[in-house]
Amino acid sequence: MSSKAREAMELTTPSQLLHYLPTYQVLICLTCRYAIQPGAITRHMKDIHQIHRSTRRSFVAFASGCELVQPENVVLPDETQFPVPFLPIQEGFACCFEECAYLCVTHKRMEQHWRCLHHVPASDGSARCKPVPLQTFFRGNALKYFTNPALLAPSPASKLDRSEELRSGEPHSAMSDHTVRFRSLNQHSSLIISDQELLDHYKTSTYKTLAYNTETERVFGGIVITLASQFPFLKHGVMACAALHLASANPLKRRYYLVQSLRHQDQAVPEFRQTTLHVDRDNSEAVLAFSFFLVICALNSETEDPRLFLSDGHDQQLHWINILRNGCSMLCPFWDELTAGSLGPFAALWQDNLSVAFHDPYEDPLLAILLATVAAESPNEVDYAVYHDAAVQLIVAFAFLRHRGAAATVWDALNAWPMRVTPAYLALLQQDRPFALLLLAYYAILLRPFRGEWFLAGRAEKMIYEIARRFERASCPVETWDLFVGIRQEYFAENARA
Repeated sequence: MSSKAREAMELTTPSQLLHYLPTYQVLICLTCRYAIQPGAITRHMKDIHQIHRSTRRSFVAFASGCELVQPENVVLPDETQFPVPFLPIQEGFACCFEECAYLCVTHKRMEQHWRCLHHVPASDGSARCKPVPLQTFFRGNALKYFTNPALLAPSPASKLDRSEELRSGEPHSAMSDHTVRFRSLNQHSSLIISDQELLDHYKTSTYKTLAYNTETERVFGGIVITLASQFPFLKHGVMACAALHLASANPLKRRYYLVQSLRHQDQAVPEFRQTTLHVDRDNSEAVLAFSFFLVICALNSETEDPRLFLSDGHDQQLHWINILRNGCSMLCPFWDELTAGSLGPFAALWQDNLSVAFHDPYEDPLLAILLATVAAESPNEVDYAVYHDAAVQLIVAFAFLRHRGAAATVWDALNAWPMRVTPAYLALLQQDRPFALLLLAYYAILLRPFRGEWFLAGRAEKMIYEIARRFERASCPVETWDLFVGIRQEYFAENARA
């Protein structure tokens, strides 16, 4: 990639790298996926990310405006707050000795803990610890693991000799989702298996991870629940989302929760599609609300393969994005009412005008590079017009997100390009046309700042991997391939080394 292209693509605002969590008073590096200690901001920017001194000033100024506490003073999350967004989840272990809350990521370290603290041999230790999901705010000398406190609360009904059940983590097949509320898996934790419990988890935890301000929190946490009680497809969408959230927070029970999510998605989508054929004032709010849950389920890397915007089958015409587009297009007659109503914050996220009229895409050096590159593919006149439109939309999307700065959300990234490219471009993408794949690779850069969202973790990286796989099996012009390699090396170095 040329220096001009890199300059055009570079996102240098602090919000692209840093995210402040006021609940815990920590500053998260979105690239490294851990909190930076208050006295190490400048060093982190310089040594880890090689940010030039002139650019570092804005990052340091951003950090100085955040109220940060020392690692030992960070308040750990309660059972309704785990997992903490933007932090990775690791599979680990919790010591089961009474009044011991020791956590670690390897069984060998746990055995050492037993010998040194509890003075017991490591043999036959399967019942002395249990698997739990772990997170940590800091690395290095401030590393301290934590987990969901509910997993550490002892249950009097459980016994240590149930070690086999503890290790398996599987629900009893004879139990009904509607007749049993909880099934204890071990002495400390329970498995959510009823629809009501999925709704309860959404109400107490999931909705908070989807909102980005007080207005959207009110909608996700209140209005959506009211609408879900009236429209079954929305209720199933909510439960599907809650199950995915549980899957991301409980790696050892991931498969179980994924099955629950898919079950609810299968029940929601057919009814939603039928509803979009007859949208009216009574159901328009539910249709709009469901669109967000549809996107979350589609983006989540646990349930979708790496393709997302790609397809191998002729009958798979980007199922999720077509459903979303059709649903939103049916809302046009009621858009003014939706914007002025209780779901106004939702409607605002799918704004039609990106308000970047001040930015002339034809003055952008990247567009010139893209249009010169597409010529190497020798498209016919119709395809060139399709590529041209998609490239211009991409440049506008980058300008829009730069303009949004710290206020940008994942919904902005989705609204800025995928919802605006033409069906003709999506058809070329489905055919693995090299330039169509290249534009998608550039779009993956826009998703990187939001990879801390639990439902987007790993998505952009998997897209790049899949695009590379398709490039390698197709005849690709050298110019197009070189630009893709530049993107992968600069923004997705781990994929480049894989």
